[in-house]
Amino acid sequence: MSVIILLLVASSFLTAPVSAAEITISVEKEQVLARIVLSVHQNITVLPSQTSVISGTQDAATLSNFSEAIRKLNPNATLSDLSLQLNSSSSWLNLTVTMSLSGIIERHGDISTVNTTWKAFDISTDLRAGNLSYNLIGRKYLRPVFEYYTNASMHVGRPNATITGVSFLIGGNQSISGIEATNRVGNASLLDFRPLTPPLEKWTRTYHLSNDTTTWRYTPVPLLADSIRIQESNVTRQITSNYGYGAEIIVPGLGRATGNTVLVDVGTGQKEWIMTGIVVLAVVFAVAAQLLFRARKKQLARMRRR
Repeated sequence: MSVIILLLVASSFLTAPVSAAEITISVEKEQVLARIVLSVHQNITVLPSQTSVISGTQDAATLSNFSEAIRKLNPNATLSDLSLQLNSSSSWLNLTVTMSLSGIIERHGDISTVNTTWKAFDISTDLRAGNLSYNLIGRKYLRPVFEYYTNASMHVGRPNATITGVSFLIGGNQSISGIEATNRVGNASLLDFRPLTPPLEKWTRTYHLSNDTTTWRYTPVPLLADSIRIQESNVTRQITSNYGYGAEIIVPGLGRATGNTVLVDVGTGQKEWIMTGIVVLAVVFAVAAQLLFRARKKQLARMRRR
């Protein structure tokens, strides 16, 4: 049995029920069980407050969107048992997704291979729960505000301008143009895992002897780390959006990766029993030889005394 765990950690600056994002994937025999927890924090606009539970068996459109996005990267992947739980307030949005995948694990003798190309799937359609668009958050909620301040920045210094200064930042200190910032946030979506595209060979691999596990780690650039600094009547304020993640893949034992394929030895144990038998037989022969040697030595000693 092999287990893969992807851990996605998102930094945040606002208090919310969920402060980190993580994906946990358990691989058992031929099925993959995935639990995805995502969280976005922002004070740029007011998000609709929403609490919803969506089942793939009842919402065929949502199931289709997830299935198509995953199958674009791995045509053999089959999605089932999809469930989404959504919670949002004015400043944060939390989404939990659970699903099962099959068709991505193969067994070749004592080696089990897990295809992880699907980890970089991207859903580019508008997914809704009530009056909340929970996937295209950039286009639906953030872009209009950035467009407003981009336009306002063009009027700074003119007579009767109420806004006396506007600057657009990435990561809190890197300045960019309003148009570039607007395009950046406008393209941001919650279910965009394309930053995880690099093959596992380029991730940081570590073997942990203490618990006999192998991990791969990777931290892509955050999808959202954009802010606007606004000056109005000698008062400066800053509004910010934040959504990003790092990833961790863990397999039991000494695993290795080729491209985006994880290989784990899951032998039946027959080789271990054979090796153990060989060792036991070697010990038995060694002990028997030693006893025969001692018996022969004693016999020769008695013959000399006669």
